[in-house]
Amino acid sequence: MLVWNPQGADDRVWAMLRKHLTDPEIVELGSFIAVTYGQQRVIKTWDVGHRELPGDPGAGLVSARPEP
Repeated sequence: MLVWNPQGADDRVWAMLRKHLTDPEIVELGSFIAVTYGQQRVIKTWDVGHRELPGDPGAGLVSARPEP
C-alpha cells in the first residue's frame, strides 16, 4: 500500500510499525520492500516470464573455504 501511496504513512501507520519493530528494523523492512519492488519493476519492464532467464546457482554466494 505504501509503495503506491507514500503519503498514506500517517502517524497511525508509524505507531503500528513501532509497536512491533525497532527503528532499525523498520529501515531494514523498508529497504527490503524497495529492493523487491525495484526488482519487480525491472522484470515487468523487460517483460521477463517465469523461469525465462536462467540463473547461476552459485551467484551471490560466498565460496566455501577450507577449515584452517
